[in-house]
Amino acid sequence: MMSWFMRSACTLQLLVLILGSQFAMAEDLTGILMVEISGLKDASGNVYIAVYDSDSTWLSDEMVLNQKVDIADALDGDLVRTELLLPLGNYALSVFYDQDGDGELKTNFIGMPKEPIALSNNAVAKFGPPKYSDAVFSLGAQPIIQSLSIKAL
Repeated sequence: MMSWFMRSACTLQLLVLILGSQFAMAEDLTGILMVEISGLKDASGNVYIAVYDSDSTWLSDEMVLNQKVDIADALDGDLVRTELLLPLGNYALSVFYDQDGDGELKTNFIGMPKEPIALSNNAVAKFGPPKYSDAVFSLGAQPIIQSLSIKAL
């Protein structure tokens, strides 16, 4: 017959095991982000999608994901479509059409893009770069679509 102490210890170990596995499963949950980009019907080459998860890294080189998308492979009618799998959370997107094929966004002397761009929620600049708060969206368990219009500034 098990002592009370042994039963309590076994129960506690079981509880820790169950809670630990549920926490690990919650961290592994991913959502599907479908990105649709208009304005590239007659374009060729690539678009780059940068994914950010905080205001402090917004539009910097510290992105969660930088996805290269071949326009010819992803063109569906008038839209370039792609899917991203990301952990559940809050994100903002920055997209540019790489017109010259060098893999980098060209900017002018004050930092304004010289190649066509789009941002999540179709956020627009107002006296400087768009704010993270204007571009941020929540990715949950249900798939979501970000429909972006790419434009030259």
